[in-house]
Amino acid sequence: MKNLFIFVILLSVCIRNTFGISTLLVKNELNNKVLGVRCRSKDDNLGDHILRVGQMTKNNFDDNVWRRTLFWCNLWKGPDFKLHVAFDAYRSQWKADIGPTYLWIAREDGIYYTQHPETPPKKRYDWPKA
Repeated sequence: MKNLFIFVILLSVCIRNTFGISTLLVKNELNNKVLGVRCRSKDDNLGDHILRVGQMTKNNFDDNVWRRTLFWCNLWKGPDFKLHVAFDAYRSQWKADIGPTYLWIAREDGIYYTQHPETPPKKRYDWPKA
């Protein structure tokens, strides 16, 4: 009985941490160039998008119960789409805050990231050399 009680407590903690919708955003802040975007997980394809300057994709999702959610994105810098960056945009984690936002921003010098839109983004990836 003691083991069952411990199991129920641990299960409730795990499930509590999986609730809450997360948001994955990708924004184009390139100088006068379009941005190609493709994001997906093992189970979900978020589609292909061409973003003009200032446009953004917005996708809401919930982690799976086993904490194995992974979204990866591919970004292409227009107009010829020869420059390409691929990266993990979201990986499950045991988080205390419910429903966080993951904002990726494409700029001329690279790809920037912030988890909280009010926090200045930090550069995470460079565009490859042409």
